[in-house]
Amino acid sequence: MMRFTGLVRAVLLTAAVLLLSSGTAAAQPTGLFAKVVVIGVPGLTWNDVKASPELTALVNQSHVGSITVKTAGPHTCPIDGWLTISAGTRAWGSVPDQSCGDLPAVTNGKVADWQTYVDRQAEHHTGAPIGRLGQTGYSICGFGPGAAVALARTDGSLRHWQPEFDPAQLAKPDCGDAIIDAGALPPREGRAEAREKVAQLVTQARAAGGWVLLVGVSQELANAHQEPLVAMQLPPDNGPRWLTSDSTRRPGLIQLTDVTATVLKGRTPANVDPAGSADAAPLDGNEIHFTGDRHTDAAAVIEDRLDANQRFEQPRPMLFAVSLTIVAAEVLALLWFWFRRSPASRRTAVFTLLMQGGFYLAVFLSTLTVWWRWPSPGFSLYCVIIGISALTALVAQVVLKKYAYLGLAIAAYLILLVDGVLGTPLQVGSMFADGPVIGGRFYGFGNSTFATLAVGALVTAGFAAQRLISKSRVQAAIAVLVVGGAAIVVDGRPGWGTDFGGIIALTPAVLLMAWLTWRGSISLRALIGVGVAGVLAVSAVAFLDYLRPPDQRSHFGAFVARLLDGDVSDVLIRKLQMAVQFFSGPAGWAMLIAVVLCMLGTLLPHRVPSESYRTFYDSLPMVRPTLLALSTCGLVGMLLNDAGVALPAIMTGFAVPLLVAHLMASHQPATVSPESHLVQES
Repeated sequence: MMRFTGLVRAVLLTAAVLLLSSGTAAAQPTGLFAKVVVIGVPGLTWNDVKASPELTALVNQSHVGSITVKTAGPHTCPIDGWLTISAGTRAWGSVPDQSCGDLPAVTNGKVADWQTYVDRQAEHHTGAPIGRLGQTGYSICGFGPGAAVALARTDGSLRHWQPEFDPAQLAKPDCGDAIIDAGALPPREGRAEAREKVAQLVTQARAAGGWVLLVGVSQELANAHQEPLVAMQLPPDNGPRWLTSDSTRRPGLIQLTDVTATVLKGRTPANVDPAGSADAAPLDGNEIHFTGDRHTDAAAVIEDRLDANQRFEQPRPMLFAVSLTIVAAEVLALLWFWFRRSPASRRTAVFTLLMQGGFYLAVFLSTLTVWWRWPSPGFSLYCVIIGISALTALVAQVVLKKYAYLGLAIAAYLILLVDGVLGTPLQVGSMFADGPVIGGRFYGFGNSTFATLAVGALVTAGFAAQRLISKSRVQAAIAVLVVGGAAIVVDGRPGWGTDFGGIIALTPAVLLMAWLTWRGSISLRALIGVGVAGVLAVSAVAFLDYLRPPDQRSHFGAFVARLLDGDVSDVLIRKLQMAVQFFSGPAGWAMLIAVVLCMLGTLLPHRVPSESYRTFYDSLPMVRPTLLALSTCGLVGMLLNDAGVALPAIMTGFAVPLLVAHLMASHQPATVSPESHLVQES
């Protein structure tokens, strides 16, 4: 036991060192001028740039990119966008199920109904300190109603603000940086004229000298098409390139809160806290900088941005279509097998089940096809996913036969390990990435990706241990720690998977699996020890990450910072609300019932009404540890992750079809009984 415990400690220490050996790259110097002028235009899309000669002419004079304007509420109306710039974190300004409406008026030097917006942040637990930007004490001039919202102090009062843009005022020395509201673009009539005025406003702002940031700040309507909007920085530093930030770590993509971080970076008086107050939430954004090669062809840049919109928008709608197609194929194949019980119907049913497993590879491999540049990108993505799912299932079924399930699980594990080490290039545009439209994770592994990696890692670890267990249980346990530890490191290391919640769920599962492999059983005392070891390992990694400079911390260190500052309650409440929202309809309850039944099947295998499953459970020493580890990972993830029941449901959607396919492919009855049932056969 001493030997094994020492080994576990060594593996955890190595994992901690690897997890913390890299961080986010520091922002490049942006060469800021004496003045930073932010021009916000609600609804400014890349189609507007394409349709406007004046805006197109700005492209080769700018660092360019797209900006995600997701805020805390369900819609990003202009009030939401301007409040988010005010707070430096996602804010909630609009009322759900209502139109966006006009921005609040300014009366007697104060934004009307300001307290309403303050109360709205508390009501929805956003934690957004609206008024932060105006409270810094730095001289920032504002022009227009949106700028009034962005620059209002914590009590709603204003200074250095005018209702209309004044070039002469902007050029004055006492006007430091500036925020300009160019007004929302009209949905239809008058949009061309509004685009021309925006281009003129950019020209006027540049004449005052400085660094102009033209950005979309929101959608113009509550029901407007959701897409990343335009971001341009003029003049460009060292030639026109691609905007980025450490918030997104993606060339050509920034987020709305980066605007606040950029304005405040290095420009706040020394006696003023950049956060606005000592108890304010940390900034969600990072300074905007540039990356990549120069661009010199405005038309090509615009088409690239429009292609990027397709890459960000199509995956989620197509996810439903692909899932429906695969499930329908499975149902039809299983019904055919139920009634016919022929070898052909069995092979077809196995193929469709393996096809669902292949889907978990296809969501990532599809990005290698650059489908967003094909004609009809949505339909192209649908065909690519179905094609790769079917091809991987066919290859696995023909080459590996009854062990096809194992090949697909190992392939998922290896693909995601490589993707993580390379900086997760397969995530952008995949169906398992939230993307900038949803405003979720911009880099690293999300919940769906982690669920896939967890299944692949634990099944692969079980296979490796099974090959060694007859020689030595210690060697088999080491194999579990190595295979599982690699997944933990890649999933959690900053710059790779950067997934805090993932390693919380995977670490105890790997430790439990290693213990069961070594000892064959586990006592309550050992189970508690495994849980404590997992908590300590994750806590140590998070605390060490917290010790790094704030701009180099990942999600781990940021969470510890919030915890130590006493600012974690809103975060936890929001995550709990996200987990609970799955139960707002019958689908969430159905997922929970299915997940619980699957977990019970790993704990009480002899109660499962399938002879094939019961035989399989007892057939090999590593089956039980692997299945229990999968259940443990799913249970911990469900209880401690904001994805809630969705995380184990995704794991179930990958693991169960592979298991059933294996049972069906392995079980060849001597006689075919018309009275037998599918459950008994598989």
